[in-house]
Amino acid sequence: MCTQHAQPTRAGDGSVDIMVDDINSDDLPKIIEGHKVVFVDAWATWCGPCRTLSPILEEVQEKFKDRGLKVVKIDVDQNREFSMENQITGVPSVLVYSEGKRVVFDDGSGRKMDKLVGVMPPEVYEQIADNLLAQEAA
Repeated sequence: MCTQHAQPTRAGDGSVDIMVDDINSDDLPKIIEGHKVVFVDAWATWCGPCRTLSPILEEVQEKFKDRGLKVVKIDVDQNREFSMENQITGVPSVLVYSEGKRVVFDDGSGRKMDKLVGVMPPEVYEQIADNLLAQEAA
């Protein structure tokens, strides 16, 4: 069952922005099957950079949700088996799925990665989403 532990962010005008679902690893297969592209933000409550990344991913989801992008968060401390299976050694880490499969992609600097570790510029996440969703449309 999806839970929403994360607090919604508030825009300058007081309105509530889109919120990313905080899920457990059991929810992930169904979410991956139900969306063209899924970003999984592996995070921890004690992680400062994770708090920096959340609004970036919320904006990416808002920009691409109509094209089939879904962003979810998985707390690595609450989902240790997921963390071990996916070799999460640093947070935040973003795993990307397209067409139900884990994606290996260019991290923005020419390296092939199966996850992004740390906080990247918003353009990196947007480019990955745009490229994968364009492939879906082709």
